[in-house]
Amino acid sequence: MGHIRDAAFLTAAASGALGTEVEAAGIFGLQDLMWAQMAGGTLGALGGDALAPGACGSALGAAIGGRLAKEEAARALGMTVQLLVAVTDAHIVILNWETGDHAGREVMRFARAAARVSVAGFGLSRIVTIADPGSGRDIRLHASAAPFRPQSKPDAAVLRALAA
Repeated sequence: MGHIRDAAFLTAAASGALGTEVEAAGIFGLQDLMWAQMAGGTLGALGGDALAPGACGSALGAAIGGRLAKEEAARALGMTVQLLVAVTDAHIVILNWETGDHAGREVMRFARAAARVSVAGFGLSRIVTIADPGSGRDIRLHASAAPFRPQSKPDAAVLRALAA
């Protein structure tokens, strides 16, 4: 997890995994996992309160339940919780970001010339939608724009590359 703030490391990891030069790479999350986290957190809070009544039991249950639900939802989609988004001259590539700080398998690829990218602000986050009108495939990702978050600088580099 220590390399998510290091744009050069992420770019090199993506380049190594893809076998081509990468303009920018950053760690993003799958936007749809937010719903799984909320549901898991709610159920976890209820379970935590049943096992250890009070705020501490509820808080611990919510944290554990939210994390487990998010991991399971990502796994069901064949993805990891954290995704490496890489921008090359020709493509926007989404790769799993594996435990141990390395790029995993490719989960989606979009031709950069054909892809439609939209970015919406949501507080200190950016919701990025990448769509291929020809195939109907799309993905909604969550990027950090918060200056105190370690991955915000590499994410910003990816957002700039997508806007170019």
